[in-house]
Amino acid sequence: MALFYLAYYRHQMLGKLMALYAICLMGFILAVLPEFDSGPRALDIAFGILAITSPALLWVITRYLFVDEPKVDARIWAIIGTYIALRAVGMVVGDDEGLPYLLMFVLPQLAMLGFACHVVYMAVLGLGSDLVEPRRRLRVPFAITMGSIVAIIVGSGFLPLPGQWLFSVYIGAIFLFILFFNLATFRLHKDSPQLIEPVVETALPSLKSRVSERDKDRPLIDRIHALMEDERLYAQPGLTIGELAARVSMQEYRLRKLINQKLHYRNFNQYLNQYRIAEAARRLQSAEESQVPISTIALDVGYASLSSFNKAFKELHGVTPSIYRSRALA
Repeated sequence: MALFYLAYYRHQMLGKLMALYAICLMGFILAVLPEFDSGPRALDIAFGILAITSPALLWVITRYLFVDEPKVDARIWAIIGTYIALRAVGMVVGDDEGLPYLLMFVLPQLAMLGFACHVVYMAVLGLGSDLVEPRRRLRVPFAITMGSIVAIIVGSGFLPLPGQWLFSVYIGAIFLFILFFNLATFRLHKDSPQLIEPVVETALPSLKSRVSERDKDRPLIDRIHALMEDERLYAQPGLTIGELAARVSMQEYRLRKLINQKLHYRNFNQYLNQYRIAEAARRLQSAEESQVPISTIALDVGYASLSSFNKAFKELHGVTPSIYRSRALA
């Protein structure tokens, strides 16, 4: 796995991170091999640090791969640094019982488990709205294999492995998960060599300016745009790409490809936000609606909550809706 990502994606940050994650897994496997029990203590600690780093590293990879705006909050980095430091200290000084055991073993293990669970959550969460087909096909095998591997790593800290047969099953399970993931990745790479290249758009152009007049798909795109504009389909809360495909009498996979490759959206929610935020901005600029609560506007354009509207609006305009309104009316 490490060689594959270094061979094909070494110039991309994600490729380097995946190769490093593979090295962390190798460190973990070496750390649990009985043959290394009598080896140098420093080498055992080094392998252990690689093992405990793998859940956090996998979390960063998952966010970078599946979240189109992958900026990590400083508090998350603090949690990652703290749990790795605590566990590293525990491996050096010992954490057999009492408060040291709680601080330097239990808490780091719980943090690792939390990152593993969130890896699966992030991989599955955007499955329905992802417009990048190769990435969408990778989500389920990624969630199953990588979530399971990290769960094995975390579980090994709490559950001893007595007996050679149980240890063999344990290592065999890791091998099978990695094999399954590698086969899925190789197949997707053959279909789409740019699978893991992230494209993060911060300033999206106008919806109408993305397709040339001479493009053969322009009439179809205009029909979709007219449906969204005339019937305000975007204002329907929880609208899915499957429902939109049914309204325009088109196969869902074709609509995904059309919005992704012609309009350059990687996520269906991002596409909907363009319509929703455009209407909200017009209404926030209107003196006639200056007394209409922002929460009412948010619900009218299709958002289920004010917090999700505020977040989406700020991502596109750089300020909150209230600041935007006050500046526009001033």
